[in-house]
Amino acid sequence: MNRYIKYFLIIICACSIGSCKKFLESTSHSIFTEDLAFSNLDFATKAVYGIYNMFTVMDSYNYYFMYTKLDNDIEFSYSADDNAKFQLGHYAGNPGSARLETMWNVLFQTIERANLCIDNLPKSPIWQGEFAKEAHRLYGEAVTLRALCYYELIGTWGDVPFTTKSVQAGDNFNKPKTERDSIYEYIIKDLKDVQDDVPWMSETQTTERVSKAFVKGLRARIALAYAGYSLRNKTFETRRGRNWQAYYAIARQECAEIMAAGTHQLNPSFENIFRTLHAYQQDLNYKEVLFEIAFGRLTSGSLAVRNGMSFSTSDPKYGLAYADVKVPLSYFYSFDRTDTRRNISVELYNYNGGVGFLSIQRIISSNGRAFTPSKWRKSWIVPLMGGDLKDAAYTGINFPIMRYADVILMFAESENELNGPTSEAKDALSLIRKRAFPQETWSNTVTHYVDSVASSKDDFFNALVNERAWEFGGGELIRKNDLIRWNLLGPKLQEMKNECRKIINNDPKYAALVPMYIFWKYKEDGETLDILNPDYPLPGTTINGYTRTTWLSAMSSSNKTDFDQYINMVAHGYDSGKNNYLYPISGNIITASNGVLSNDQMP
Repeated sequence: MNRYIKYFLIIICACSIGSCKKFLESTSHSIFTEDLAFSNLDFATKAVYGIYNMFTVMDSYNYYFMYTKLDNDIEFSYSADDNAKFQLGHYAGNPGSARLETMWNVLFQTIERANLCIDNLPKSPIWQGEFAKEAHRLYGEAVTLRALCYYELIGTWGDVPFTTKSVQAGDNFNKPKTERDSIYEYIIKDLKDVQDDVPWMSETQTTERVSKAFVKGLRARIALAYAGYSLRNKTFETRRGRNWQAYYAIARQECAEIMAAGTHQLNPSFENIFRTLHAYQQDLNYKEVLFEIAFGRLTSGSLAVRNGMSFSTSDPKYGLAYADVKVPLSYFYSFDRTDTRRNISVELYNYNGGVGFLSIQRIISSNGRAFTPSKWRKSWIVPLMGGDLKDAAYTGINFPIMRYADVILMFAESENELNGPTSEAKDALSLIRKRAFPQETWSNTVTHYVDSVASSKDDFFNALVNERAWEFGGGELIRKNDLIRWNLLGPKLQEMKNECRKIINNDPKYAALVPMYIFWKYKEDGETLDILNPDYPLPGTTINGYTRTTWLSAMSSSNKTDFDQYINMVAHGYDSGKNNYLYPISGNIITASNGVLSNDQMP
């Protein structure tokens, strides 16, 4: 692309990152040279905003990429292969998928925008003097967003082409792949170099731009990915990064520094984290969300439509919700019944079924296939999207990339890896569980529980594997990357399927948890359900004032057969022997590379 046009497009395409999304636009329509594009703070800021905007293009973080974060042990799709999105979720993608081509291109276009800013800001007149602080902040943001792109590229395709300079005339566009350890080492150092240029959120006062805590948190997340396991190109071995031990120490240090800074806290209400996002607000009191992708109502972001609770198509009060993402019935029954996260993450009702009057809660089907992530639900959106907006596909709910809870659990994990279940590691896990459980239960659900799982390094690690499922399940889409770096993807997928089958086949393990019948009634508002026994059986077949619904342990034989077929669809393309979780590069991209690129990551 002509360099003048390229810079012009960066300026005019820069979009909002404000709440309910104020669009930023240039007042000039002239052609911008490279020097002019970074000649003042306003233009330079818009150029960096143009990087942020790329994360909303084609809903990269909320639509296409959503399916590449499936199928795992707590989030997946039952849908049959469609030669498109569901095929990606089932590890059955092929080089002909247009979505793979789009995702690849969008990420590298975002990297190019970041490289333009990284190349030019240090040469600009604002780098020193009156606007130096802001210019350095912009530089740090660009470096961080570039690192985020490479993290996603590696997690999706393995080794990828790596460039840290913007495209110039005469450059060779066909770059070979760089081995991922080298990319990780570069961007982890890069993030260290810029973290002091980016202020804490106490100064930025926004969750929609990169802050120091997110720079450090992303560095910790990438360090753990490096230290963990991944499928290697060409050799197809699954192994850790070459200097993996040192990177647990990096993750621990970064998380410890975020926690010590005191800028971020856990929101005392787990539910309020997600209610706030549905209300198009930022929680700047507790600042639990370190960074979120800013979408626009009616223009981008499909949270609560594709990913979230199911609502009848074009529900007149709340609007449509396809609910492409499902959760296994075993997920609900994995929670302690007093865990307040359970009924935020997964519910036993949706808003489907009935004729005409649709906007009421309804017990989900007992066929085992109707459990959905519930952190995202149309009924929580403020203002609602029913009426004239009932067919709108874009909610504009921001997508949280990282929460403070993740920092705490990454600290506990890296501390345990380095030193075992120390008091510091136990305190971190306790902090998460204290938010999850009512205070009157803490002696059992926090103190006793944490002591019991801290008997060994392995036991504590397994407890963290479970805790991250309970904390981040229900639609936050980070579980698959966790399982991959732990080398647990295959075992956990099989474990989930086994547990689901135990539930519907009346295994003694679930006798005290899964009833044959659920008893329910509507509260006085006529819309909200009162479910009497979601997780324990009751004697008898009638209870005055309640309706009885046959439940999972009394599933019919025909439904059991159907369920078995559907659960077999989950991750059907995954081979645990090969650990083939990576995706093929689009055939069009390989052809255009003139033999430089190949799908050497596909066993």
